[in-house]
Amino acid sequence: MANDPRFPAGFLWGAATSAHQVEGGNRRNDWWRFEQRPGVVRGGRGSGDACGHYGRFDADFALAAADGHNAHRLSLEWSRIEPDRGRIDACAVAHYHDVFASLKRHRIVPVVTLHHFTNPLWIADAGGWESRATVDRYADFVRFCAREFGGEVDWWCTVNEPEVFAFRGWSEGIWPPGVRDDSRALEVIANQLEAHGRAFHVLHAEDRADADGDGIAARVGFAKHYVQLEALRAWHPLDRLQALLERRVFVEAIEQATSEGVVDLSIPGAKRVKRVLPELEGALDYYGLNYYTRWRVRSLAAVPHVATPGALLNDLGWEVWPDGLRRALLAAGRFGKPVLVTENGVADAHDTIRPGALLAFAGAMHAAIAQGVDVRGYLHWSLLDNFEWSDGWHGRFGLYAVDPGDPALTRTRRRSAEVLARLARANAITDAVREAAAH
Repeated sequence: MANDPRFPAGFLWGAATSAHQVEGGNRRNDWWRFEQRPGVVRGGRGSGDACGHYGRFDADFALAAADGHNAHRLSLEWSRIEPDRGRIDACAVAHYHDVFASLKRHRIVPVVTLHHFTNPLWIADAGGWESRATVDRYADFVRFCAREFGGEVDWWCTVNEPEVFAFRGWSEGIWPPGVRDDSRALEVIANQLEAHGRAFHVLHAEDRADADGDGIAARVGFAKHYVQLEALRAWHPLDRLQALLERRVFVEAIEQATSEGVVDLSIPGAKRVKRVLPELEGALDYYGLNYYTRWRVRSLAAVPHVATPGALLNDLGWEVWPDGLRRALLAAGRFGKPVLVTENGVADAHDTIRPGALLAFAGAMHAAIAQGVDVRGYLHWSLLDNFEWSDGWHGRFGLYAVDPGDPALTRTRRRSAEVLARLARANAITDAVREAAAH
């Protein structure tokens, strides 16, 4: 494989989105309400109509199909399907059936996320993910989705980046509910992991329909944010210690939970959370890997995470470090499960960095496969420029540019879309791919 430019047969190539970030008009969730607070979104522009994807999904999937994509990651918006506890909105359900029918027509495999950072208001107002009752409510939602959409979906992603979700909302306080309490953040991570374990078994019990005919009715994983954390000053013992502690809670503890069935979360100054959850042990059919960057950790500093001095940075100030993807894949591969790259991309409004970075990321992924990692696919973040949470519309990750100030929400194809298209069509790193990245 080392000298073979091809990727494995049946490799999945595509892009990723999440409902709130692209659909528009998700007024019944906690993020929409949070966006109305002054100063919480960079630039002041909330999600609003987003990309208008709710009404334009078929045209967007046609763009993806024309670029050779054979897979697409999306999320189901819980607040649309169940706007009030126990009340299912038939129109929303019909809409998502139409979405899956469109993907099937375009020969695109859906990878479906069931929780991508947003909650119905009735969940948020009943304690949100600090309440273990939310685990039960979420399991009910998962059960409904498995029964309703199982005939159209085989790839399920239960929760997206539980540690990012928790720390942004309950430690840094920059996402809803806007809390600053590390102990509460650890409880939220534990509840999301427990929810993953419950969802894993619910999906396998309820989704018995094999949508793509490969003999497997349900593949269930989660999407893990794998950030590389390294000491800024390798000689400094406190920098090394802080990097070690952060890796333990952000990476190792999350992985341990699904391999051993034990949630054990601790950071200095916070109340330790430890739970034995047998339903979590081995509850992973595949490892969903989200990889973007490396952070250098510095102790006793107001800004504890900084980019490597002199490194290439994206528009959000994140280091662009493709070899970090190879390293993350090797780490994920140690679980012995297939790995799916569920997110990877570069915020680059002018599309000057992204084409070359895409080629480099593909090379890093190819190298990991050559080193024995069972990588099943690559889903680029994102198909479209979209609402990037507290960063608003500042981080432009799209293969297609979208200007939220444009009433028509025009899709403009970027050169990076051609790079990924050539990778997908050839299923290999070819001279044509290199040419597209270079020019």
